[in-house]
Amino acid sequence: MAHPLFEGQGNYFRRVLVLVLGLSIMAFAIAMSKKAFLGTSPISCIPATLTDCYPEWGLTLGDWTIVFNLILVGLQVCILRRDFRPVQVLQILLAIFLGKMTDVSMDYLLFFMNADSYVMQWIFCILSCALLGLGVMIEIKAKLLVVPGDGLVIAMAAHVRKLDFRKLKLLTDSSMVIVAAVISLCAVSYLTGAREGSIFAAIAISNFLWFFRNRLGKYIDRFLGDETGARASRDRDRPPRRLPADSRCADRVRLC
Repeated sequence: MAHPLFEGQGNYFRRVLVLVLGLSIMAFAIAMSKKAFLGTSPISCIPATLTDCYPEWGLTLGDWTIVFNLILVGLQVCILRRDFRPVQVLQILLAIFLGKMTDVSMDYLLFFMNADSYVMQWIFCILSCALLGLGVMIEIKAKLLVVPGDGLVIAMAAHVRKLDFRKLKLLTDSSMVIVAAVISLCAVSYLTGAREGSIFAAIAISNFLWFFRNRLGKYIDRFLGDETGARASRDRDRPPRRLPADSRCADRVRLC
């Protein structure tokens, strides 16, 4: 299975900085969605549900995020077997960083946040989805590693030929929301961690990702020295060239 590690060209130090920035924004967005109390994004709803359902275990949202992502790396090993490249173990470092930054955001950066009304909950939920889409876009632009959740989808895509990445992503996201809801109902008899905000996030995050990719992607490519990505961004922004009237007439004559 092709893996995006070191796929990009250019300054690798800058790529690491961009990857760290993307993960930090993702962690901040996860913490914000947790404090909005409408359910987190699909990839975080299981850790968020376990945090609420089993507080006696003493594990924070960041701790459960690390544990859950370690399980996802293990699933990749089971799926890929001999095709699992040792370099993909570095996803564990991303999981640890993401988990620790989530706790930092919960305890220090968003300690003041108080969604005391349903309207405010939705405002913070939408904002968290936008930030998560931005963070994922930046992480992808770094072209170094992907978080274990996306790594699992890539591993599945390598073995399930009938479904492409987007369909498998939707399938895994839906499965995680369902599992989180089942855990919540069995443990505390009500929904926590996976709610209406999780469904909204599953739909909105990809749209925010493409929005930021079209608006900001070219600047990140320039910073990284990725001429191919920057050229592709310019081509997307450039309106289609209109042929002169004489040329169009000449083309019609040749076609006839």
